[in-house]
Amino acid sequence: MAAALDPVPTWQEVREKLDNPVIAKLEEIVGSGHKTAGAKRFFGWVATSDTSEAEWMRAYVANDNRDVDSHATLGAIRSAILCWVDGLQKIGVWKSGSIRAQRDHLLKALNKLREFDPESFPKIDPRTMPMGSHHDGGNYTSLGTLDWPEFEGVEPERRDAVALALLRKAALEVFERYEKIFHFGQCVLNNECSWVKNKKAVKTLKRLIVDEIRSWETNGRSQFSMTWSVPLADRIDQLKDAEIWRGFGLDIQTSQDVLNYTTVADTVLACIGPTFRANQAVQVIFCTDTGWNRQPIQGLPKQPYAFRTSSSVLLGSEQVLANFKNRAGHMVHAGKEMAAVVRGIAEMDLKSHWDEVANELRLAKADEQTSLAPESELIQILDRFEKLQALSRSWAKGETENLFFYALSQRTDTVVKADRDPGVLMPEGPLTRKGATFSAMRKSFLNTLSTAGYEPSFIAEIAGHRSSKVLATNYFVDQQAARTYEDSVRVMQGCIQELTLNKRIALKLNISDETRTHFRMVALHTGVMSACGMTQLELDGEVTDDFVFEPTFSNLVDLYLCHAGVKNQRYEVSHQRWVIQGKALLAIIKAVGRKIIASGLRRDYWAAARHARRLVKSGKVSLPVLLEV
Repeated sequence: MAAALDPVPTWQEVREKLDNPVIAKLEEIVGSGHKTAGAKRFFGWVATSDTSEAEWMRAYVANDNRDVDSHATLGAIRSAILCWVDGLQKIGVWKSGSIRAQRDHLLKALNKLREFDPESFPKIDPRTMPMGSHHDGGNYTSLGTLDWPEFEGVEPERRDAVALALLRKAALEVFERYEKIFHFGQCVLNNECSWVKNKKAVKTLKRLIVDEIRSWETNGRSQFSMTWSVPLADRIDQLKDAEIWRGFGLDIQTSQDVLNYTTVADTVLACIGPTFRANQAVQVIFCTDTGWNRQPIQGLPKQPYAFRTSSSVLLGSEQVLANFKNRAGHMVHAGKEMAAVVRGIAEMDLKSHWDEVANELRLAKADEQTSLAPESELIQILDRFEKLQALSRSWAKGETENLFFYALSQRTDTVVKADRDPGVLMPEGPLTRKGATFSAMRKSFLNTLSTAGYEPSFIAEIAGHRSSKVLATNYFVDQQAARTYEDSVRVMQGCIQELTLNKRIALKLNISDETRTHFRMVALHTGVMSACGMTQLELDGEVTDDFVFEPTFSNLVDLYLCHAGVKNQRYEVSHQRWVIQGKALLAIIKAVGRKIIASGLRRDYWAAARHARRLVKSGKVSLPVLLEV
C-alpha cells in the first residue's frame, strides 16, 4: 500500500502511466476548481499498485468499450475504491474524516466526468461504500510512552523532555532547509548567483520563479495547479537531476538521483514563499516551546503580539487578542522588529488588562496566551518565518488574509490555511513517527512542567482543565501534586471539624485555640459556614484609624507596593492559598485604588507609582511578601 502514501501526483505524472482520453478529460474537469487530492491520489494508486483491484482498474480505463451499466462493473469499481481507502486507513497517517473527504472528492469528480461522458464511469453512491467504525480519536498519549530508540537508558520522568527536544531539533532542521531554499531563490531572482557553475540551470530556475510569481499575481494560484504547457514541463524536466540542486548548495531530501515533478515544483514554490513543510516545522517548534493546542497555533492571527515590555513579549490567540483590544481600547502592537516597547504607567495599565483577559479566558480550549523573553529563540524563528512571507503575503485572501500561518500549494486554486498534522508528507524522521502529534507534544510539555515542580493548579490553568481530577488522570502526579490535592481536603476537614466539635472534645483531642480560631475564620470567608447553615460570626468593634486610608504620598507608594507584591506572589503560593487569601487581599487593594482615582487623585497615584518603581529598581526597597507561602 506504499503507493497510497506517496505525495499527491500531478496529472502529468498520472498521464505518463495512464495515457487515456478519460484521464485527460478528468484532469480538465478537476482542474476547473474542484478539489483534486482524492482523484489524483486514487489514479496514482491505480497506476502503481500491484493489487488485483488496481490491475482491473488499469484495464478498465484502457478499454474504450466499457459496460458502465453492468452491476459487475459497478461492483469492481467499488471494490477498487474500497481497497484504496483501506490502504489509507492502514497507513495511519490521516484521520478518518480526511480519508472520507478524499474519497468524496474522487466520487464527485467521477460523477462530474459522467455528465460529460456517460460511457466513462457508472454513477456511484457514497452510501454504498461505508467506511465502517474506523476509530482514530479518544485519549491521547504523551511522547514519553512511545517506544523510541532515543529513550534507551533514559529515566521515565525525562522521556517527555527528550522527545520534545528531538522533535524540535528535527523541525528546526526542516525549517532551516526551506529557509535556505527561499534565500537561494531570492538570490536567483536578483541575479546574485555568480558562484554557481551551472548557469543554464540557474537561468531555467529563474524563469520558473518569475513565471510562478506572475501566476500568483495574475491568477491567484500556482502555475503548477493548472494544465501544464509544454515549455513548463520541459523546464521542470531540466531540473529533475538531484545533482543540480546539490550544486546550488541545497539539501533536497531524497535518496533518488532523479526527482519527481512534484518535488521539483514544491522546491520552486519554496523559493518564493512558505510551503506546507515550512509551516509544519515552525508550528512544531511553537508547540514544543509553549504547549499550545493545535487549533490556536494554526489559527494564530497575522499579528500575534499584544505588546512588548523591556522584559517580555506577550502573544495570544485570536480571541485573547480581540478581548484584550476591547478592554485596552487600543492595540500596542510589537511588530516584526519588536520595536514598540511600552513602559511606566502604560505598561502597568496594559499588564492589568492582560492579566484580566488571561484569567478569564485561559480555561477555554481554543484560547492561549504566553509570555516570552524578547531574545527567546521562538520569537526569532517567528520573525525569520515572516521574512519568508515577504513576496506572498499580499496573495493571501479570504480565510488566510488574517492568519499568521498560510501555505503556497501547487495543488489548490488559492493560498491555503496550513492546518496539516506534524508528520504529513514530511521528510522521513522523528516527525513522521506514529504518535508524534500536536496533542502528544502538548501533553508531554505539561508533563515536563509537573516533573520540574510546578504547582498542579498552575499546570491545570495552562492545560485548560477546570477539574484537578482530569489533570491527575491524564498527567504526572508527583509528590508535590499529591500534597496540593491533599491540602484542599485538609482545609475542608479542618473547617468541618471546627464547626462540629465542642470545646470539651477539642480539648480532649489536643486541638489548640489558635488552630480553632484559624479554621473558624477560614470557614467564614470561604463559605463553608454558610453552606453548613450556620450563623456567621459577629464582628464587633468600632472603626478605628487602622481602617482609614489617608492618601498621602507615602501611603500611595505603600499601596502600589502592596498591589505589586500581591500580584508578584500569584504563582508562588498554592492555588488554595491564593483563592482564600490572595484574591480577597487583591480585591481590597484594588477597591482602595479605584476610590482614589475616582476622587481625582489619579495623577498623584501615578507619581507615587513611578517613584515606587524607581525604588524597587534601584534596590532600596523590595516588594512586600503579604501572603503565606
